[in-house]
Amino acid sequence: MKKARVLSILSSAVIAAGWLSAFNCTAASYEPAVSGISSAVNVGAGKYDNVKYPKNTKGFVTRMYNIVLDRDPDEKGLKTWTTRLNNKTASASDIITGFFFSDEYKGKKKSNSDMLRDCYKAMLDRAPDAAGTKLWGNRFEIGMSIQAVCKGILGSNEFKSLCAAYGIKPGNINLMYARDENYERTYFVYRLYKNCLGRTPDATGIENWCKSIKGGKTGSGIVQGFIFSKEYKGKHVSNAEFVDMLYRTILGRGPDKTGLNTWTSKLNYTNTREFVTNGFLFSAEFKGQCAKAGIKVGNKLGTKDNTEEWKFNIAVLKAINDKRTSVHLSKIATSQDVLENVTNIRAKDMLQLWSDELRPNETTVKSFLDGIFLNKSAKYKSWTYSPLALMSKFELDTSETFSSLWAAPEFGSALRSNTYPVFAISKATNGTGPGHSNYYYAVIIDIKK
Repeated sequence: MKKARVLSILSSAVIAAGWLSAFNCTAASYEPAVSGISSAVNVGAGKYDNVKYPKNTKGFVTRMYNIVLDRDPDEKGLKTWTTRLNNKTASASDIITGFFFSDEYKGKKKSNSDMLRDCYKAMLDRAPDAAGTKLWGNRFEIGMSIQAVCKGILGSNEFKSLCAAYGIKPGNINLMYARDENYERTYFVYRLYKNCLGRTPDATGIENWCKSIKGGKTGSGIVQGFIFSKEYKGKHVSNAEFVDMLYRTILGRGPDKTGLNTWTSKLNYTNTREFVTNGFLFSAEFKGQCAKAGIKVGNKLGTKDNTEEWKFNIAVLKAINDKRTSVHLSKIATSQDVLENVTNIRAKDMLQLWSDELRPNETTVKSFLDGIFLNKSAKYKSWTYSPLALMSKFELDTSETFSSLWAAPEFGSALRSNTYPVFAISKATNGTGPGHSNYYYAVIIDIKK
């Protein structure tokens, strides 16, 4: 029987951040809600509400000053806009764009509800109805600008009639932003912000993503940019939360129970997150989502599922869980987030070579853990990790060897733990001794809160 090479046990350590509970995708909404906007926005009792304007170009310009900027027109501005309308060098759409996109109006920093009210009052001379509030309120909610709303109202018969009453032409609005051009495309990006990152998109971010799609960025490319971003991976969500998020961002709906359980089980015991994400990206549902938004599905994401490293990960996990099941202990699940953290640390920084044995140096092992956990977030402070066990690949060559490991007082205690361990594999890429260049290490960490 080979001598079991149990390389190290690190005693309990308090480390910084609580990443397992940092974010809960299950609670996220996957449809835009018109937050802060009532079912039908009221104009309110403004000081210009009851003003009767003469039905001419001067009257139209005056009402725009009153309604949009909430003030009387200055002499120069009134004359300039009125002259342009009279000379046919400007249309109603130019007035709308000029006022709503002026620095003065932007400086008011109005809410979505107030902007929608202003649009209706200025362009239709009435308050928004419930249907209009839902339609255009959703546009505001997902990150489209006021120009998209104005352009939509511009084509209505109501606006055309209003313009005719003042003797001017409606004109047209040329959209300035990619996020205003296609609701389904912008909504596609919005879902990723809301349900993956858990926040409302900023104007610059959603504009850049919409430009990327317009320029040919595929659906799988956009999804990868969010789901495997540093921001999302930093949330360290559970496998079940990850699957829930995939349903809401990629398919635009909540998960069904069977699907949630099936995909979560794959993540827990078999496949990587990239593999499972591909299952969603190349579903008929996602193809339909892309078709609505005018986006190409794109290529599959690269995965580690067929690599020696990942296969060994699953082999070790199966060996552990078969033994745990036989003694009536619950199975443990692999954690891709921990795996990625571990493999980002070079083996030479956590292990020291002596003769024909690989042994960890206590200082470098502690340094390795500190590098992963201590410099992250204050949320870690409520968590302790113990013990850490490292085991080289060749220890699993025989069932006899594994039985010895199971019985070992230190490493075995981690395998036999009644708490819920996190499991991962690290690859040693910097060994210098004979035969030490491609070893893998099983890492068992008990997490207690």
